[in-house]
Amino acid sequence: MNKKFLWLFLLLFLILLLFLPLADRTSGSERVIIDHNKRQLVHPACFDQAGLTNYIDEVSYARATEELGYKIKDECSAKRLEKGRESVISKILKE
Repeated sequence: MNKKFLWLFLLLFLILLLFLPLADRTSGSERVIIDHNKRQLVHPACFDQAGLTNYIDEVSYARATEELGYKIKDECSAKRLEKGRESVISKILKE
């Protein structure tokens, strides 16, 4: 009886871990393009429509937002680089 309870508890715990919002929507290591003149960051898929200058660089999302303090200014990048958390299972199914 005690072993069954332990296995049931472990199974419920694992299922709960999959559905709790624990994972960041945008990984800190995701690569983004930054424009030093405009002080903004852009998702690589939105590069053509962002209208950036020639003073650009590629860095991680965490470095661009936390260390350099750059902001997302275009709608396309804001949609692709959402803040917040999501469940692990939705992150797995999304990719």
